[in-house]
Amino acid sequence: MNFKLPNIKAISPLTLIIALALTLGGCYYDNEEDLYLGSSGCDTTNVTYSGTVAPVFAGYCNSCHSGSSPSGGVVTDNYNSVKTNITRIRGAINHQPGFIFMPQNGGKLSACDLSKIDIWIRLGMPNN
Repeated sequence: MNFKLPNIKAISPLTLIIALALTLGGCYYDNEEDLYLGSSGCDTTNVTYSGTVAPVFAGYCNSCHSGSSPSGGVVTDNYNSVKTNITRIRGAINHQPGFIFMPQNGGKLSACDLSKIDIWIRLGMPNN
């Protein structure tokens, strides 16, 4: 059996452009949580420190940022330390330039968790 390759010169530029557009268009990716934040079960009502923010830190941060020798000198397991370090914490968890991205060796927190923390900050960071 002899297979013959197509003559590359015979491929029209229009065909090449269409094929390229279809290939690149297939790389588009949407995060379901970002697209459907309101319908994904992200409850941002009644945001409190103890019921909303502290559990996020407990799940992602406290293993490294608590105790007698917290990583980076930032403690996330109590209200006063979180409030004092909120600028550093927020920059790190939002992966902002100039901050060490947290959680370290992990992905960014979910859009839902970040939104809850931002709402708590906008509310004046109450100790509730």
